[in-house]
Amino acid sequence: MIAEEICEKLNIDYSKILNIYPYGSRIYCCDDEYSDSDHIIVFKQSLLPSGAFKDNAISSRDREIQGVCYSRSGFIDAINNYDITALECIFLPEGKIIQKKMNFEITKYNEKELSKKIISKASSSWHFASLAFKDDNLESSKKNVFHALRILDFGNQVKENRRIVNYSSMNDIKKDIEKHINFQPYDYYDLFMKLSDKIK
Repeated sequence: MIAEEICEKLNIDYSKILNIYPYGSRIYCCDDEYSDSDHIIVFKQSLLPSGAFKDNAISSRDREIQGVCYSRSGFIDAINNYDITALECIFLPEGKIIQKKMNFEITKYNEKELSKKIISKASSSWHFASLAFKDDNLESSKKNVFHALRILDFGNQVKENRRIVNYSSMNDIKKDIEKHINFQPYDYYDLFMKLSDKIK
């Protein structure tokens, strides 16, 4: 879809938008017929119409299009705090970006801070995976284990290459997790620690 159509579906004023980036399963190339379309939408203003720097999870009426909105300054802050979703956006190949009226980049790169923020984000996903497993919610547990591993892998790519070069790098692990009989998060703990130690 083009930028104007996405904004119309999400009830956003297109004239206020700088950049629109796709993210999620369609970018990782692990989507299926049930996958929705996820977007990061960056507004021109320093604050969003809500008065916030970031608004989570707005949806079209049919739920097929999802959006996370950032103000311009909120997106810059997310990038410089090594928010992995923001980094995924700025490292996308130009041909994948839906609209780009402003160039964003990391302006204060610090490897130790990158490692700290990436490990913290991945650990949060791992924690959610453990809680979901205890509640017998295997689908959520598997999803969060994959997110934890993917975040660490992407962080390692940024550390090694100053960008994400392969968005599909963890898809084989995702397939393994999905088909894993008698799944439990601990089965992937060694890989989690290996990726964590690598980024440290």
